[in-house]
Amino acid sequence: MLKRIFLAITMSVAITATTAAPSQAMSISSAARSISAAMPAKNVEISARTSLSNRLFCLQYGAQCRISDHQVLAYTSKLRTVLASVNRGVNRAMPEIRARREFLSLSLSSSADDHAMMKRSQLIRAGLPAGAMRLASVLSPEGRSHSVLVVATSTGDLVLDHRRTAVMKRRDSGYDFASLSAVRFID
Repeated sequence: MLKRIFLAITMSVAITATTAAPSQAMSISSAARSISAAMPAKNVEISARTSLSNRLFCLQYGAQCRISDHQVLAYTSKLRTVLASVNRGVNRAMPEIRARREFLSLSLSSSADDHAMMKRSQLIRAGLPAGAMRLASVLSPEGRSHSVLVVATSTGDLVLDHRRTAVMKRRDSGYDFASLSAVRFID
């Protein structure tokens, strides 16, 4: 089913891009959002939604999806400061970014993917290796799906979450980790 949806989105974007005027062209974001209305989140497993969202994100932001080996970062005060700064900064700025419809991840579930992918992008720009970061699909204590960014460090996995200002250890997050993908995005 997901392969058919992915193919339909790809075809829609390709056809629209070749036949429509630039102002009318359908972006991958708008194609995914229009299809998501026909694909209710509750009818799709959380990992399937995340996988589709990640694949569509890679079509639009290919440079963000380079495959890299898993890495573990030494936990230092500098790393702690960078992680906290990026987490707070993106959490504060994302509502305005979403209002301008910039850097959207094509999420079929919520804005959480946008937050996690923006944080990943900023951490890479700050010099952290992509291989140390993973996108995680989690279930909140209320049972709702949510996405967070996980950074592998020498003291354990750290979670950057748009619902919290503090960076926390994975075991202290209170989340049930439904899936944890090595932010390759493309299997």
